[in-house]
Amino acid sequence: MTADWVRLDPRQQHVLTVRAVLAGLSSGAVVSHASAVALHGLPSAGWPRGPVHVIDPSRDRMHVTDRVVRHPGPVGARDVVEVDGVPVTNDVRTAVDRSRTASFADGVLCVDAVLRRAAIRAGCFASAARRDPTSAARHRSRVEDVAEDARQLLVERLARAPGTRGLSTARRVALFSTPWAENGGESLCRLALLELGASEPAMQVEFFDEQGLAGRCDFVIGDAALEFDGKAKYDDAAMRAGEVPSAVVKAEKDRERRLLRSGGIRALGRCDADDVALRLPLARTLRDVGIQLRPRHNATMWAHRQV
Repeated sequence: MTADWVRLDPRQQHVLTVRAVLAGLSSGAVVSHASAVALHGLPSAGWPRGPVHVIDPSRDRMHVTDRVVRHPGPVGARDVVEVDGVPVTNDVRTAVDRSRTASFADGVLCVDAVLRRAAIRAGCFASAARRDPTSAARHRSRVEDVAEDARQLLVERLARAPGTRGLSTARRVALFSTPWAENGGESLCRLALLELGASEPAMQVEFFDEQGLAGRCDFVIGDAALEFDGKAKYDDAAMRAGEVPSAVVKAEKDRERRLLRSGGIRALGRCDADDVALRLPLARTLRDVGIQLRPRHNATMWAHRQV
């Protein structure tokens, strides 16, 4: 194993494996499923270290080896795009395949990102920060409209999909997913909130004071907010925009004071990826800010998402 290979993260390693395997396959093979997720740079709970997944229109049944999983076709021309010269299922087809064959969590990670990318392509996040509640409301409505169109496209594709394997889970994924998760960590945090029994949160909610935009909160439940803090926020110089970590912390404290003074929320808690993975620290944070947890009632509390 070379030093260059070891320096790559698991996604990058799988992308290189895809290229090597595809070179030995028939020209009609299209990268798909978990391998397509890796090529598109969509989030995943864990990157595949096993075989490469492709759709092979020449096959009428799945064929599995140590190196490649060949899924039977067909795959339409509209479902195929090129990523760095590699034929791969487009993001919608990838989301359909992923949500049918992976865990609920991995399906949500993928579809959340696809819905958000649809909103980005529509220009929803291109404008500067909203300056008042009216413009913020228009922004939310536009994002929701674009995401609903993308969600309906997924549901329609699922209705036309052959076979029944994974369809029930995939429909639940499509209904549950949201364009408001800014990254995979926030998608997993939302799933943890569901599991722990919190009421369904609003995400990326903007609050205003007399100076304008006081801040945006990742999750808002009632009059309490939860912020998901990735480590890169403080460790990555690019994410800090050249600021030292202490300056980032001070800016966060100033922002938190403005948020609380805005009257939109009365309490704000923070969590990170470890809290989400372990669940118990997240549950403690939620209770500290007064959020009730009723896991047995969540099927009713989030009923419109049918989870």
